[in-house]
Amino acid sequence: MAVSMTERAAERARQMLQKRGTPEAAIRIGVSTSGCSGLSYKLEYADQLQESDQQFASHGIRIVVDSKSLLALDGTEVDFEATAFKSGFKFNNPQMKEQCGCGESFKV
Repeated sequence: MAVSMTERAAERARQMLQKRGTPEAAIRIGVSTSGCSGLSYKLEYADQLQESDQQFASHGIRIVVDSKSLLALDGTEVDFEATAFKSGFKFNNPQMKEQCGCGESFKV
């Protein structure tokens, strides 16, 4: 089981952590019940670890995922996209079976 980031996503995460003043913190990736398809992604700073957390490293960034979310995120690679109209993290999740029309939620 693993979750990773592309170099582009790791660089953006590194910039965010440095700007926040906590370059040693991890990035927490998880899922929550939400949206019309059932689950949505969440990405937060992880200053402290929880007992159920699994840790991964990708391009120098520590990634933390709680064990419940890992079931829906196993194999996911997080990328970062910047276009003329929007920028943000993109989740390439092989567990995803269905996504809602707006792209905000998914099913596994």
